[in-house]
Amino acid sequence: MRSLRMPDLSTRRSATATDLDPQSLREELARLRPLAELGRMAATVAHEVRNPLAGISANAELVREALTDPADQHCVDVILGEVDRLGRLVTDLLFYSRERDAALQPMDLVQLARSADSFTQAQAGAAGVRISVHGTGRCHGDPELSRQAVLNVVRNAVEACREGGEVRLVVTPQKIEVIDQGRGVPEPLRARLFEPFVTGRTRGLGLGAAVAQRCMQRQGGDLVLARTGDDGSLFVLSWPDHT
Repeated sequence: MRSLRMPDLSTRRSATATDLDPQSLREELARLRPLAELGRMAATVAHEVRNPLAGISANAELVREALTDPADQHCVDVILGEVDRLGRLVTDLLFYSRERDAALQPMDLVQLARSADSFTQAQAGAAGVRISVHGTGRCHGDPELSRQAVLNVVRNAVEACREGGEVRLVVTPQKIEVIDQGRGVPEPLRARLFEPFVTGRTRGLGLGAAVAQRCMQRQGGDLVLARTGDDGSLFVLSWPDHT
């Protein structure tokens, strides 16, 4: 089955950079330095924003418990929903910009899939979408990076589904397939799906798929779009074989 994933542009760039003369190399480094600084700044800002968001959420929950008027409760629910959305954006920024060595260890992929299911239940319930987990399998991977990758893919799958649709997580050794009954990835977005800030939605930064693939590749795995169409999409997360 042919993958629709983008080629690794960073590998291509490093290969060509070795052929540059010293002056051109200095110019290339000068051009890339502001981008690196921007990445560090984004990580710092995202980290500083997390604590205030947690405080806002906790206090809003307390206010909601004290309210009895449904209209007032709805207003607080809107606040909590927006705080949750901002929290996801902050987390995506942190995972995309932060660099660290992957800490590989044995993992149960069924537990990983069920964890993503649990964290997405509120979103799925509000959208009228079912999530199911099937199969068994284990792998060697980084638990934190893997959890964020699977969670982002499942969240995107739920958002793509129509009401009454289903997202199936099929687990096999070293692999999780996420199959949704959504609208499919629009043709103009398919070639750039895993690039940051590319999205077909009106809200969000378009980091979900890019962060998920980056999290997988940082532990030697990968995320690809294996199939998409009007009846839904199939995303495959794979971990390297360390046996």
